[in-house]
Amino acid sequence: AWKSSGLDVKTYAAEYDFPITTPSGRVVNPPPGRCWRCSPRRFAELVAEGRIWFGPDGNNVPSVKRFLSEVKQGITPLTLWTYPEVGHTQSATQEVNRIGTAFANPKPHTLIDRILRIATGPNDIVLDSFAGSGTTAHAVLALNKADGGNRRFILVECEDYADTITAERVRRVINGVPGARDKALQEGLGGSFAYCTLGAPIDPEKMLTGEELPSWSALAAYLLHTAAGLSAAGELTPQDGDGRFYATDTTAWHLLYQPTVDWLRSPAAVLTEEQARRIAAGGKAAYVFAADKYIGQRALTDLNITFCQLPYELHRRGW
Repeated sequence: AWKSSGLDVKTYAAEYDFPITTPSGRVVNPPPGRCWRCSPRRFAELVAEGRIWFGPDGNNVPSVKRFLSEVKQGITPLTLWTYPEVGHTQSATQEVNRIGTAFANPKPHTLIDRILRIATGPNDIVLDSFAGSGTTAHAVLALNKADGGNRRFILVECEDYADTITAERVRRVINGVPGARDKALQEGLGGSFAYCTLGAPIDPEKMLTGEELPSWSALAAYLLHTAAGLSAAGELTPQDGDGRFYATDTTAWHLLYQPTVDWLRSPAAVLTEEQARRIAAGGKAAYVFAADKYIGQRALTDLNITFCQLPYELHRRGW
């Protein structure tokens, strides 16, 4: 399946201005001030590939065949979107009421569906920084259900209804809404998601002055993300007496820290040679976060330990 597209363009280049002889023997040139969209060599290749159309009798001005398989999938965006196509506030309000997550002035998921069909592919990630009632997640899951896609979503919501409305709507549309008009929504759209809350900010400058000191668990979770690229499933606690908070088959991460200024000024906050050798005895490369050290870097290198000084090196990566 294909349709023809003009071979001439208005951006003039002399090397693309050449005569073409049609199969019928007629000689044609591009219109005045215009040229062909390809060079003579490329034109010959297109003819050989059967991608040039000269009309049913071989006498037409040549045009390029555009095959349906080469055209971007989706829908063509139009300037005007009418409510029978994309819904309206009243229909959206009725929808969230049937789901059981009432919300003021929600957007219809059919509106977001239109945007997704225009702007996304089947494996894209969709970010909604102001998630509101969770319409974007609903639309992503519904479109995946409809076309077999694997789109994913990230929703961000700072209001206190993030769990009771935003996330709750997503839970319900995944599992099924008995009172919904749409059969797919009644049965459940399927899928899954993780619900995360944002902890207190960790500010190195305020740590340095002692103005704000995060808990051991909060700092360990932060380091787990920045150093190991992982998220803590629950509250972290030290795994041994040397502050290990995470380990793989080859690497371990340690945190020597307590959230008090007096402790941080004490010898307990400093990595010693005895601790370093104990950590190295585990047979893994190690990253140790601490306020200071009583052992030289050459010795640490021999022990396969990387020292990360708090609070300056919160972002040292080991993955």
